[in-house]
Amino acid sequence: MSGPEKRALPALDLRLTQENLEDLYEYAPCGYCSCLPDGTLVKLNQTLLSWLGYTREELVANQCLQHLLVMGGRLHYETHCAPLLLLQNHVREISYTLRRKDGSTLPVLMNAVLLRDTDGQPLVVRVTLFDITERRKYEQELIRAKAQAEERREQLARANEQLTLQNGQLTRINAELDSFVYTASHDLRQPIDNMVGLFAELQRSATFHDPEAASMMGMFEEALQQILSTIAGLTEVVQQQRQLEQVPLEMVELQPFTEEIIRSLQPQISDQEATFELDFSAVPTLRLARPSLHSMLYNLLSNALKYAQPGRKPHVSISTARQEGLAVLSVQDNGRGIDLSRHRRELFQLFRRFHPEVVGLGMGLYLVNRLVHQAGGRVEVDSTVGQGTTFRIYLPMVA
Repeated sequence: MSGPEKRALPALDLRLTQENLEDLYEYAPCGYCSCLPDGTLVKLNQTLLSWLGYTREELVANQCLQHLLVMGGRLHYETHCAPLLLLQNHVREISYTLRRKDGSTLPVLMNAVLLRDTDGQPLVVRVTLFDITERRKYEQELIRAKAQAEERREQLARANEQLTLQNGQLTRINAELDSFVYTASHDLRQPIDNMVGLFAELQRSATFHDPEAASMMGMFEEALQQILSTIAGLTEVVQQQRQLEQVPLEMVELQPFTEEIIRSLQPQISDQEATFELDFSAVPTLRLARPSLHSMLYNLLSNALKYAQPGRKPHVSISTARQEGLAVLSVQDNGRGIDLSRHRRELFQLFRRFHPEVVGLGMGLYLVNRLVHQAGGRVEVDSTVGQGTTFRIYLPMVA
């Protein structure tokens, strides 16, 4: 090596060349011992003696290597290790546990070589032992962590199985409830229609002299109409749910789709001089069943007109945004608002109404929430009484 490639080596301390080989053996960072083919110890280094707590005299020619092992290791040495040494003259990385003089144990990794005399007869076994206490702790920690992970995995599997079972039960219960509601509303319709007919005939043919009769008849007629509306609403909810389950998903362009819904509300819009503001630039399309999206938007927009603040022209903003991988469809109005401190928990319940002075059945928000959940999303609401309400529909984005 010459020129720029030549590197100066550090100066060598000559004392290092004079190291005592006996010291290298005695105080090596591993245990050394030599024994006869039957295991009788003939030589041990000081490191191994320090590990074991014995004096050299207690072991040399008085103990066998295998007798320093715990019972399981002793059996393994005699039935596996010793025969293997005779067969191939060496063994590599066999894990054993030494028994110290005080009864404590020390995990070690053993390498051994069998030397033979000139006639090929076994002469001596040279053994190297490495302290693997820290390695054993690490292995035990890994085993413990694996066992804990396996236990958690089994717990999670059981929880998932239970959740799947519960979801199946809920799906079945919902289907049964839908069938019950549909059947009940269908079966009730006929007797209620009969009552309406009988009441009409009663009004036509009967004469009442009580001055209170007219008001009572009016109240009875109103009650009949309310029952009919409720039955019709229940039937509509179940029918629409069943129909939507069969409708395929498609990419819907929000701008023309929303404009079409607004046109269908034109009579109300004209009467109230309502204005609309559309901004779908962030998310121009959504992948949904078209009837589901139509029902969501129609209910929210018609509610924005229905619950307008008296004396104020309705203004409705419909927009989209992206948030944490979700599409957010927002409908904001400047209407009467909802007292969420009182009604938040019942906001999406069937037949719940928060402005009794406005005609309605209390089905719109229930249906919106149900359709959104069916599409894998959620609905959030902000509202201030007298100022307006904002509905935000969070839906999965299409890749």
